[in-house]
Amino acid sequence: MKPINILAGVILLVCIFISLTIVMAAIDQSKDLIKAQKSLKDYNERMSNPVNALDPTSTGGGVIGELMIPKLGVDCNIRSDTVNAYDAVYHYPESVDFGQPGEVGLLGHRTTYSHLFLNIASLEIGDKAIIIDPTMQKKYTYAVTSNGNDIRWDYKTNPVRFAQEGEARLLIITCYPPGKKEAAYITHFKLVSTENI
Repeated sequence: MKPINILAGVILLVCIFISLTIVMAAIDQSKDLIKAQKSLKDYNERMSNPVNALDPTSTGGGVIGELMIPKLGVDCNIRSDTVNAYDAVYHYPESVDFGQPGEVGLLGHRTTYSHLFLNIASLEIGDKAIIIDPTMQKKYTYAVTSNGNDIRWDYKTNPVRFAQEGEARLLIITCYPPGKKEAAYITHFKLVSTENI
């Protein structure tokens, strides 16, 4: 055989080998993609129903706990019936109960009804929020994990949903810019301790 034919044969074999390698990698990645899509579908199914973040629906009830944010000087009631009360925030019924796996959602005002969250933008990573649950006789301490990174301008078309499992977290939601309902400003916390009271 001529050296050129041998070289052409080697190049052909290398091309076939590379093509087979690419096909095998694509098959493996498609399996991973199918698993990821199934996992995402399962995760989305474990989310709450969508909520109207800044105009929640009242469910009746009353005071169910106490929220303290030392850095902001906040010490207020947590209510299950309204956000429009002095010295009170609203617990979304679509979110989980205090201290439970998933996301607790609380809504409060920035400029009216005691303007509890007027200075919420000053919270930094690690700052604490404390929830007292009189029913369970527990004190839950949460620490800020992100603040100012989650401003949902599309909250009406892409409603907030709360995780129903996973790491125990707290989402504090208020209006943005202050005094207007143009966006939902969300501060994220994670549970760092639980104590009996």
